[in-house]
Amino acid sequence: MKPFQIHVADETLDDLRARLRRARWPDQVPGIGWEQGTELEWLRHLVSYWADEFDWRAWETRLNALDHFTWQDIHFVRQRATSGKGIPLILTHGWPSSFLDYVDMLPMLRDFDVVIPSLPGYGFSPRPPKVGVNYRYVAERWHQLMSELGYSRYAASGYDFGAGVTTFLAFDHPESVIGIHLTTLESDLTPTVDDAELSDGERSYLAMTRRWDATERGYSAIQSTKPQTVGYGLNDSPVGLAAYLGEKWHSWSDVTPPNGFLCATLTLYWVTQTITSSMRDYWDNRWHPVKPTYVNTPTAFGVFAHQTVPEGEPPRSYVQRVYNIQRWTVFPRGGHFAPAEQPAAVAQDMTAFFHDLS
Repeated sequence: MKPFQIHVADETLDDLRARLRRARWPDQVPGIGWEQGTELEWLRHLVSYWADEFDWRAWETRLNALDHFTWQDIHFVRQRATSGKGIPLILTHGWPSSFLDYVDMLPMLRDFDVVIPSLPGYGFSPRPPKVGVNYRYVAERWHQLMSELGYSRYAASGYDFGAGVTTFLAFDHPESVIGIHLTTLESDLTPTVDDAELSDGERSYLAMTRRWDATERGYSAIQSTKPQTVGYGLNDSPVGLAAYLGEKWHSWSDVTPPNGFLCATLTLYWVTQTITSSMRDYWDNRWHPVKPTYVNTPTAFGVFAHQTVPEGEPPRSYVQRVYNIQRWTVFPRGGHFAPAEQPAAVAQDMTAFFHDLS
């Protein structure tokens, strides 16, 4: 267990700005907006901000005020409970995100011993040079980390890939995980149900997700088959990276986060050169699939179904085919990136749930 400090070399940041300013811009069909992908003027504005206004050093200072550590190539942030007796809580981000998603929540979680790891292949956690780094693999690493920190019993929360990892923490270690809190239903872990057994509400939801898949899931197809190929361009061009990730944050959010947060996330991917390794999550979970039967661990589900491109609101009846749902909360605002979009709402919901279990 080693303390860790973030520092990016000046020449790395200078090179980034130079590349941003030398961008070659494509054309765009007039009036088409976001229909064919990232809108040109939106991206020009973001890239201009990233090159000329964004202050990574200020973010470094802010982040280094937190306690960072590394353990067996896993980077994590740790915040001890103010009382010294907090419930241990591990929070797991998704793609295309990072531990930054949870930073604004930390002041709201003073009653917990919080651990926020970076997924393998994201930011400051290198990905093992092998295949099979799937939900179950990462969940086992997380359990080992929590054990190393002295926690025999703990709570867990996550979304996107983090929801998959959190699910397998509970499924494989029910003796240790007191409860889990999810804000997305990971698509790989949805229940397998005969159509005749679905309710009308479940059919409507699945029809909506199929429409979303038809227009939005192209990224998943390429990342689960050829992540290496697309990675070359994204690792070499910060404008390409901003277009690719920025589209997801725009389309999957209720309100797109501020440019400062987006550029901090983009810079983290850029300076660590982890966009390609992060996309391997899709390949590993497709070609090394794992699926739980039923998760008996008490589960809270926060429904944040207000994306710019709607994916649908999952019915409780559908989710509880996989999880032991003990708390179900539908929120009026927030989308896929709920911890970053609505940190107070997520923090309050998980606090109420986990304190009831303790």
